[in-house]
Amino acid sequence: MDPILLRFKDKFIDEANGLLDRLEKDLLDLETKPADKELIESAFRAMHTIKGVSGMYGYEFICEFTHHMESIYQAIRENKISFNKEICEITFLSIDHIRKLLSDEKLSDATNLKKHNQLIDSINKIIQSPSLNNVTTIIPEIQAEEGTFEGTWHILLRTTETMFFRGISLISIFKELADLGKYQITKIDNLTNDCIDTWSIFLNSKASEQDIKEVFLFIEDECTIVNLSRSNILTDEMESEASEDPNEEEISILDYIEGSDKKKAKSKSEEKLPGQNAVVAAERAIKRISVDSTKLDQLMFLVSELITVNSQLTLSSRDAIFSSLRPYLEKVDTLAKQFRNNAIEIRLVPLSDTVLRFQRLIRDLSKQLNKKVDFNTQGTNTELDKNTIDQLAEPLMHIIRNCIDHGIESPEERLKSGKPEQGIITLSAFNSGNFVYISISDDGKGIDIEKVRQKGVDKGILKSTDKPDRKQIYDLIFMPGFSTAQSLTEVSGRGVGMDIVKKRINDLRGEVIIESETGVGTSFTLKLQQSLSIIDTLLFTVGDNFFTVPIAEIALCSQVTSEEIDQRRHTSTIPFDNHLIPFIDLRALFQESGKYEKNLKLIIIRNNERELALLSDRIVGEHQAVLKPLGKSLRDQIYITSASQMGNGQMAFMIDTNSLMKSHEMTT
Repeated sequence: MDPILLRFKDKFIDEANGLLDRLEKDLLDLETKPADKELIESAFRAMHTIKGVSGMYGYEFICEFTHHMESIYQAIRENKISFNKEICEITFLSIDHIRKLLSDEKLSDATNLKKHNQLIDSINKIIQSPSLNNVTTIIPEIQAEEGTFEGTWHILLRTTETMFFRGISLISIFKELADLGKYQITKIDNLTNDCIDTWSIFLNSKASEQDIKEVFLFIEDECTIVNLSRSNILTDEMESEASEDPNEEEISILDYIEGSDKKKAKSKSEEKLPGQNAVVAAERAIKRISVDSTKLDQLMFLVSELITVNSQLTLSSRDAIFSSLRPYLEKVDTLAKQFRNNAIEIRLVPLSDTVLRFQRLIRDLSKQLNKKVDFNTQGTNTELDKNTIDQLAEPLMHIIRNCIDHGIESPEERLKSGKPEQGIITLSAFNSGNFVYISISDDGKGIDIEKVRQKGVDKGILKSTDKPDRKQIYDLIFMPGFSTAQSLTEVSGRGVGMDIVKKRINDLRGEVIIESETGVGTSFTLKLQQSLSIIDTLLFTVGDNFFTVPIAEIALCSQVTSEEIDQRRHTSTIPFDNHLIPFIDLRALFQESGKYEKNLKLIIIRNNERELALLSDRIVGEHQAVLKPLGKSLRDQIYITSASQMGNGQMAFMIDTNSLMKSHEMTT
């Protein structure tokens, strides 16, 4: 296949998956709000769009299949039938089937072919029900939403010959636009690029902005849509002018596409065009574009190199002879920070982007296991690197599966133990320094420590005389094939798939922390390190080594004498803000030789409402750190998360303040 066509076909698959995600979300909402007309309309539009674009790209089986499905939703829109559990279930199965057809467009897989025919038979049974004798003749059309205003829209469209190679049918697009209302098209002279034709389109319609956008779905990067008025500003005179002489001012884009020999006259003067200010604004609008993730990886690498070189430049220009350069160096530093922030924001993706698939998973599994489960989320706006998000899907799926199967009890068991019959699974996330913490917890029966230990003995992993602690027992769960389930099913005990969780999280240089209480529930916390992070830190020294902590976690920097510290070593606390907080001697912690000078520096950090003071020799100042993961030789360091290279070539180590606080809490 031609590389250009292949690239645009890949874009179609991405867009189709996005539409299927939207349809899946609408269905999950429709289960609780089956009479919601807006959700029905949204589901119908998603199917209608999938049908249209799949036919454009040669996915004939998807086009045919979605045509059958949208006939059902057309009937629901016309109040001929009501949305019910049967329709909901068939639609979910149809979504799964369409996803398979995206990779099997010719329906060559026998299993897919059998499923395809079964689903069409099920759909036809609904369509051919006595109350829907005429549904088979329904031709779905984009209709104006009830209650929308009759407004005037301006669409600025740029056409290139690339659209031909993509298989875009502009004639079909403008026929769909004609279904929405009356429109005028004017060709605008392009003095800067002869390869691009620019068209100014004024549309009078009752359609919503979403309806108009869906007409231009696969050329959305080439058009800008602006609402000019909540009324019809296209006068009758203007409409008659448009139809009197198509050879003069206005040119039909359909004639242009079909190669008409009609004379292509100059466009109307700017003062004659209604809404000209909107046209100018639209031309200046910033477009959303899709970028290959490898290009973003390269961008992040270049940004990190820029930050490092900027640090080296600043360090080497401290002499007085470079004083005239300092204003420019400060400007470069400011620009580098802005460049850094912008590049990081582009690369990060919110965790909420993956939540939808887990909602569907919980729905299907709870139904399969006859359990009632509610799914709550907190902090899903927490952002992670795109690659990390992609690799998290599988381990999170296995944890949630086991929470439902092995953690949440049946409704009868929960009622007997005094719990609500509906169990709760909660997914929460938050940032701490260079780490992201993701927790999946359930309010189920918890992990039976003795049962897990006995299973370890039965498998020969432990001796009957061994007395492992809780962490060692929990670690057994992650061993391949380890399960405490009484019987093996498609969804088994905590051992099935948990070895995959451990492996995937280890690959991400993270760890899994388990907390459980019998009868109360279990929590799995994933501690993940960002693959590459550039943050503002405070640089300080302890002995001959440099360390950093995030600026955002610093509450106060002060000075204290060594005598004061010696007097308080028996309690390891110092007064701060009218209460006592613990302090940690970093020289002792990192086994640095030598002693503190008479006056030492105190760095007070605040992390999740916890406070801790760090003792150091010298505070160097603010440091823009390009944090990179530690190598294998340093990976076992408990209190160090990553390192960054300074301008003089030395390394500065990032302190894991969260681990420091937890360690101190365990020893007190």
